Amino acid sequence: MVTIKSRLLFLFFILFACSLFAEESHGEYKISLVGLQMDYREYDENNVLLDSEKSSFSEMMGAEFEYRYFLDDSINLELKVLTLSGNTNYVGSLIGSNQGYGSSASTTINDIRDISFMYNAKQISDFDVNMLCGLGGGYRFWQRQLSASQVEQYDWYSLRGNIGLEYNLETSVILKVLLEYQYGITPSMKTNGIDGSFKLGSADILQISVPLRYNISQHFSLTCEYLYEYQKIMKSNYLSGTVNGIYSDRWHEPDSRASNQYLKVGMIFKY
Repeated sequence: MVTIKSRLLFLFFILFACSLFAEESHGEYKISLVGLQMDYREYDENNVLLDSEKSSFSEMMGAEFEYRYFLDDSINLELKVLTLSGNTNYVGSLIGSNQGYGSSASTTINDIRDISFMYNAKQISDFDVNMLCGLGGGYRFWQRQLSASQVEQYDWYSLRGNIGLEYNLETSVILKVLLEYQYGITPSMKTNGIDGSFKLGSADILQISVPLRYNISQHFSLTCEYLYEYQKIMKSNYLSGTVNGIYSDRWHEPDSRASNQYLKVGMIFKY
């Protein structure tokens, strides 16, 4: 963690120094530290809980990097990269034990990557409230290492759209409320012992975020954000293979739902 923090602080300093020499703002960089509180659960065909993954904000941490280029006062292009890693507490059962939920507990090592590119527009009004909307796409990757012999990798592309409101609370304080929907395209999952990838029935995400921005100067701002995310993955097809020494031709990825919360604290540099 010391190495990551030192690199981020160095990057903050470089971007801040560059912004001091900028005379006109056409774009901005945003760098945030991120904590994720995960609550992920898998269910069988009868909606019976199979297993769960949970973490606190401090157990799943990472960073988010955002670049935004302004075409004019009302339109901008946005590139965002999120990277997270850490441990979650797994509760479930051993494969083939038939002992049910809660008979086994362990720690899962996780890595999450999310990349998005958005076209954002703002309808500027004469009041302190502006309408926001955006359209774009993205890519999401999640690796769960439940054990040395069981590593699961989920990934999919997505179409993304959002709407929201922007409130100018004061001259230097801006509050936004955004609602975003992500429609997964060709979602899949692969794991050890299975030839090929499971084709997931769906992988959709709904997000509600509340970012707050405080402008210290024309070129430098502080920001914090709360984001709630609901993710739903539908049951996959069946494949054959050997997992943890057990062969079956009925392996599949079950239905799952996740209620995740993110806290983000960062800095914005304009040039």
